[in-house]
Amino acid sequence: MKNIFKFLVFGLIAVMLFSCEKDEDQAVLQTPSVSTLKADKTTLVLIKDNEGQTGITFDWTNPDYGVAVAQKNQLQIAVKGTNFATPKNVDLADGTKKVSYTVAEFNTVLLDAGLAPGVATDIEIRLSSKLGNYDAIRSNVITVKVTPYMTAYPSFYIVGDASAVGWNAGSSQMLYKKDNLSTIYTYLENGKYFRFLGQQDWGPLNYSLDVAGMNAGNRYFKTWSTNLSPSTPENIQFTGASGMYKIVIDADATVKSINVSSSSINNWNPANLYLVGTVNGWNSATAIPMTNLGNGKFEHTIALPAASEFKFLGQQSWGDLDWGNISADGNTGYLGPKGSNGNIKFDGTGGSYKISVDVKLGTYKIQPL
Repeated sequence: MKNIFKFLVFGLIAVMLFSCEKDEDQAVLQTPSVSTLKADKTTLVLIKDNEGQTGITFDWTNPDYGVAVAQKNQLQIAVKGTNFATPKNVDLADGTKKVSYTVAEFNTVLLDAGLAPGVATDIEIRLSSKLGNYDAIRSNVITVKVTPYMTAYPSFYIVGDASAVGWNAGSSQMLYKKDNLSTIYTYLENGKYFRFLGQQDWGPLNYSLDVAGMNAGNRYFKTWSTNLSPSTPENIQFTGASGMYKIVIDADATVKSINVSSSSINNWNPANLYLVGTVNGWNSATAIPMTNLGNGKFEHTIALPAASEFKFLGQQSWGDLDWGNISADGNTGYLGPKGSNGNIKFDGTGGSYKISVDVKLGTYKIQPL
């Protein structure tokens, strides 16, 4: 028994000595040295035809703390003279000291930074290195004159429990896109959340508000209406009253805004919906009733000849409940309320078509049977 006790005492002493040695071996961080950043270009005109070519290369030295440490690095990019007040931050892979961007990649970075396409602009770039809770160390600042080019404007698909489609990416609804503007009249619910996808899938493109704490890949909108607030790390919270709203996204590279305003018609679930147009001589009193499927959805099967035109009414009169093609005459598949619509124009064959309307979502379809 005494021998066992001795072994236990010796074991405890050995552990204590080993712990002391480990404490003595702990590294002490020194005051960090400065970091440096270099680029292989001082002037860069980006051309769409060269998208796959290397556009620019950066290399750098990290701050030296006297011991090997893992630092998080970013390139910070800002228009010259703004003192990096609102920089575009680009994360760099851990352990790297050099990075090259293709023409397409760097063009996207510059447009995200708010630079106008086709305009030569002086930008400033620096390296920001962060170690744990220590203050970031920033490198020298380099200046590059860049000229980005215009790319196609993105498409935006709304998804989320604040919207009429819920969180099913496969059912996300694309907004009506015309040039840099994407628009839809749709339902939003108070206190719930949504964001935009660039496709009917969760990846690769997601769009949310550009704020600290948001996933880097989700940051997009520079300005937004007061009824929206960030819900990091991915979403947007709608803080207005539940109802029908007009969502307008301006994807101009120098704007990147989202504005949500009340629709002129707040009724997303009318008791009735009627067809009026060339199909009944534009007589609202004899407007054709559609079948109510519930939750703002209606449908009707009818023969449509060439040069058909029609609208939807919520009553058998030219009253307040009036929906047509968004903004103007046409056949976009998107509804616009009274005061912001035109006739739906459709060249049928004289055969039967099913007309489907989703007032809550803000869309319609015309399908041959």
